[in-house]
Amino acid sequence: MFELNKDYSRENIHQTVGGNKDSFLPAYRGKIVAACLRPELNPKAPEYIVCNSGADARAAGLTLSRQSDPVPVFIRQDSDRYRYVGHFAAQETYTTQVECAPFAPGTGFHSSQISRVIKMRPHK
Repeated sequence: MFELNKDYSRENIHQTVGGNKDSFLPAYRGKIVAACLRPELNPKAPEYIVCNSGADARAAGLTLSRQSDPVPVFIRQDSDRYRYVGHFAAQETYTTQVECAPFAPGTGFHSSQISRVIKMRPHK
């Protein structure tokens, strides 16, 4: 499906897995199908995914945290270049401000703007 450490455009990712091309956690048929993360918002990716408090991010984060299926994870390299870093599955989720606060530095978000942090585990 995707080759490790190879770059893909959002269009390539969309054509392969579906979902919204603009969402950082695109969903298709009620499941998150990929994670397309910007390092300036998710500096600890792919191990941790930070979801802000916007309605779309809250909903997508909740969906990902509840699903057992792994998703392909991509880290943005340039405006439309995302590097595939492997498949990961949600392992644990943090939702309180106290739990999320350690993940706020480097994200551009204040801890009060973070709705959820999802700890991801690599999927072999």
